[in-house]
Amino acid sequence: MSLTAFAQSEGTQQEISFAAYCESEEDILAAINSSADYVSLAESVNLSVAVKAVENTGTVLIVDADSLEEADKKLKEAASLIEAGSVVFRIKAGAGKSVEWANNNGVQLIGYYKGNIYPIAIAKISGYAQPCCRAILMQTNNQDGVILHNSVTSFFEKHGIKGMFSFADSAKSAKRTDSARSWDDLIARGYEIIETAYPADFAEYLALNTAEREKLGESVEKALAVSTEGCKPNRISTYESALEDAKALLQDGSSATYAMADARAVLDEAVEKIGLDDGSKVTGDFKITPARAAWALFGIALVLSWQIYFRKHWGKTKA
Repeated sequence: MSLTAFAQSEGTQQEISFAAYCESEEDILAAINSSADYVSLAESVNLSVAVKAVENTGTVLIVDADSLEEADKKLKEAASLIEAGSVVFRIKAGAGKSVEWANNNGVQLIGYYKGNIYPIAIAKISGYAQPCCRAILMQTNNQDGVILHNSVTSFFEKHGIKGMFSFADSAKSAKRTDSARSWDDLIARGYEIIETAYPADFAEYLALNTAEREKLGESVEKALAVSTEGCKPNRISTYESALEDAKALLQDGSSATYAMADARAVLDEAVEKIGLDDGSKVTGDFKITPARAAWALFGIALVLSWQIYFRKHWGKTKA
């Protein structure tokens, strides 16, 4: 089976996307050249300039608004992008009102929540899980906030909405830096869209992530060709567990780079031990030998003798 065929069957297509935070028209052009999926704007950037810059590029413009009234005003400026599906609005208003506004105006949304309260975070995800919503942006100033935990991020998949995390404002990015280590961390936690001020660097990160995915696919392909016939049960169990973990990461189009690299190392080691037949011992191996049998019988005899002794002694004491 070729790697290409395996990749197609296992769904290994890259599904991580990113938004570039832009503070000038030059930043927008750089983001487009880096194949950014989205661009978002600092307040200093003129919206009409951004609209012209992204037209016919395939990059989607994120329009931020602090209220529905502000969104109404910006809607007119971005009207030319609506039909092409090249604009999404990110409005800091209630989920219900924002969804209603988006439906009435035929535009798409990115939901918004900043905070650290579990029930509200879950309610926001549920509230924005509507056909007009592409994703929900989750932010916190707490480095261990609830929006970083699987108890919250698992609801992205349950409700069919993508999670987005932004590093544009350090006061809201869970005390994490806008760097590859942090991107990988948030992706591992379940976020599929990352907003960054470094689009070129993120493009490099994506290339490395894709390369690691291909390496893991090659390791899985080799593992599937291995025969476990006659192998010790503990080695087979380790091999099967490592193989399933690796396949699960490949089936997830937004797996973190480090997670795939770790899984590859574990799988490669398990495969090596499956084929190890030179008398070497692997942790967990067990083989009955005359010496082990003798020690086992001695241990049983010792336990029985102590039980007999204590029963006799206890019987005399009671008498």
